[in-house]
Amino acid sequence: MKRKTRFLQLALAASLLFSAAANTSSLFAADATSTRDIPVGGSGQMEMVGTIDPTILSVTMPTFVPFNISNGVSTQNKVISPRINVKNNSNVPVRVDVTYTKVDLDKIKNIEWSDNGTVGANQIAIGLKQEETKNQMPANLTQARWLAANKKQDMNVMVLDANQEGAMYVVGTLGQAVSENATFNVTPTFVVSRTSIQ
Repeated sequence: MKRKTRFLQLALAASLLFSAAANTSSLFAADATSTRDIPVGGSGQMEMVGTIDPTILSVTMPTFVPFNISNGVSTQNKVISPRINVKNNSNVPVRVDVTYTKVDLDKIKNIEWSDNGTVGANQIAIGLKQEETKNQMPANLTQARWLAANKKQDMNVMVLDANQEGAMYVVGTLGQAVSENATFNVTPTFVVSRTSIQ
């Protein structure tokens, strides 16, 4: 089976580095034991104290993932990828989204990108899929989340509870006319944000 090496560089937005600091504020009641009468027609002041309760959002995952893609792979998913371990180090649930994917096909001539997983003879589609069976590459493309090339995208790839670990794989497919001897780069930008588990 002839395989070609492809590179998926999991890049974070520079400001996030897989960690985002989110400040949430909570107002705590101060000791309300002292009281004072305000006469009719009079005025008075009440001091209110607020406290900022910071929550640090932190998710770890690899920043570089090589993978092979070939029409010689017998399953619907034509990609062989390592397991991408994702760990929520926060004490709150988080969602991991892809907001943009830079795709560079300069080293493969006359090849186009497919944003939806359906490919013609000269197209490639790459996506991400959550692990269904532990340590087992997905064989099919059902529920794959497809990376859209070089445009804004708001795609959720994973939701993790507090301190939860998860995993996903690179998946994809390609048309029969795609050369078996070329490489291309795919660089998704991930954003981590606080969420609630549904």
